[in-house]
Amino acid sequence: MKQIYFLLAMTIFILNGNEINAQITFDWDTAPIDNGDNVTETINGITVTFTGTSTTGLLDVFGFGGSFANVVSNTIDGSETTTNVIFNFSESVDITSVLALEGYMNNIDFTFTPVGGSNSTVVASLNGGIAQVNLNWTGVTSFTVSSTGSTFLFDNLILNSSTLSTNDFASKTIKVFPNPSSEFIQISSISNELNYKIYNLLGAEIKKGIIANDEQIDIRDFTNGLYFLKFENGNTIKFLKE
Repeated sequence: MKQIYFLLAMTIFILNGNEINAQITFDWDTAPIDNGDNVTETINGITVTFTGTSTTGLLDVFGFGGSFANVVSNTIDGSETTTNVIFNFSESVDITSVLALEGYMNNIDFTFTPVGGSNSTVVASLNGGIAQVNLNWTGVTSFTVSSTGSTFLFDNLILNSSTLSTNDFASKTIKVFPNPSSEFIQISSISNELNYKIYNLLGAEIKKGIIANDEQIDIRDFTNGLYFLKFENGNTIKFLKE
């Protein structure tokens, strides 16, 4: 019960506060390009480049660790390990978190070392080869992930774009209303049809489909709680089912 009250309070703060952070998620499914020895993805004008080994590429891990499709990995066949991989960005970014996986499901530490800004190194302990790593860095141009020797895999690298007022956010991004809602949410401010997926707080996919401007999504069968509506163009919006 306390958790429900906390989520409700958090959502009210998000909806009613003077500022809101728009998020960009690099999921390696939206627009990835496998260049053979590196992988790039560009969303909302920001390009990230992942470099590991000569066999760096995209892998479908079929739900391992909560990843829903592709991950970036230093090896495309699982046969090669390395001690570090690098993420480079086309501009300075604020990084919230990333899903880190180890191909052999080892209990192992990954060390995340940023370049740019005044940020601290983060050491994440993977349990069974899985860790959701909260970085909370600002002004980063690149970062290195190192270990004693691993198969590195990553998904759902989440960035915060510049902080916008609620009015700016409404005019520049997709609108979802009513929020909270008990039956339907309506989508507006999109020019073309978009694929979408809805995830719960545990990262499980609850629903997916295609939505056009001013169409509704039926959420009557959802249990009460906080959900994440993710569009193929990289926009992710939180909404509350009550």
